[in-house]
Amino acid sequence: MERILSSTVKKRQKNDFSKEIQVKHFNELSAREVFCLSRIRDDVFVAEQEITVPELDDQDLSAYHVFLLNEDQSNALAAARFFSEEGRFYIGRVAVQKTARHRGIASQLLGVIENYVLANSLTKELYLHAQANARDFYLANGYHDVGPVFMEAGIPHQMMAKSLA
Repeated sequence: MERILSSTVKKRQKNDFSKEIQVKHFNELSAREVFCLSRIRDDVFVAEQEITVPELDDQDLSAYHVFLLNEDQSNALAAARFFSEEGRFYIGRVAVQKTARHRGIASQLLGVIENYVLANSLTKELYLHAQANARDFYLANGYHDVGPVFMEAGIPHQMMAKSLA
């Protein structure tokens, strides 16, 4: 599997994946896409990070899912979701396969989300719960801290936000 993921990433020119990143509401996802999204989240959050709380939740049913599949569409190289809760839009479950990291894919996922919510007049501010070890990544992508660090699923997190106006 890692060989397929690595070769898929290397073939893409200049690491521009933005045209291949898809945004779909849960109700629009195919069974294959749901499988790929579940697989990457299980790989990253359960197997790699050893998070023991249930990975899938009811938020998935109302969320927009943003993802990049490998060439044969057997796995996601990267995925995220965004959803509305109590009047705010949140980004969550940002995951990139180990073999696809450090190529700018996660930043491109965020850019696609930001462009989508602006183009569809959904919100002008996005929020997320960043794992503490990913805080610098989100700062580099224009997000800022909101409030104190807190624990979520046994991992320190920082609420962050970005104004899109």
